[in-house]
Amino acid sequence: MRPETGEMLKGIMKASMAETARALHEFSSRESESFISAVELIANAMRGGFKLLLCGNGGSAADCQHLAAEFVCRLRPQMKRKALPALALTTDTSFLTAFVNDYCFEDVFARQVEAFGKPGDVLMGISTSGGSENVKRALARARELGLETVALTRRGGAIGSLCDVSLEVDSTDTAVIQNTHLAIEHALCAAVEEILFGVAADWGVNP
Repeated sequence: MRPETGEMLKGIMKASMAETARALHEFSSRESESFISAVELIANAMRGGFKLLLCGNGGSAADCQHLAAEFVCRLRPQMKRKALPALALTTDTSFLTAFVNDYCFEDVFARQVEAFGKPGDVLMGISTSGGSENVKRALARARELGLETVALTRRGGAIGSLCDVSLEVDSTDTAVIQNTHLAIEHALCAAVEEILFGVAADWGVNP
């Protein structure tokens, strides 16, 4: 590899990481109250025997599965706790393909919210664009059915206005938004665990 190529690649890496670091810092500074509200919604639902539903497309679908796995399993190996109820609406390929084939893609999540959601549950819609139609319809259906709703999106994303709480990343770069979303998701899970199981000492935080 030529030296100039190596320098170019280093530049790409540094620029990407610097922009993600900027977005993370901006989120932690500007969205702390919204973050707390989202944590309280999810923790209160789970404490009451209700569950978290998650929906999104593409990379956001992967985020739904990742976050659901953290709640049902655990975030950290040293954590000894019971399972927490979280369900990604992105994983049942038989349902997804049947519904899209028989009906439409736009209602593929709303239909599952109708099947699995009940008042007291929380639906989190994840969208880097902020405008995914099937996520918007799912959130609208959730509110009709009496669920609490959380958006994880970009700043100004349309789904934010449909939700009780909106967590918005200040970036227009999809990769940067996804990087930041993952960090937010881990922080959400850690904070919910703290509220429900009192593990503040493990994080160096005063209870």
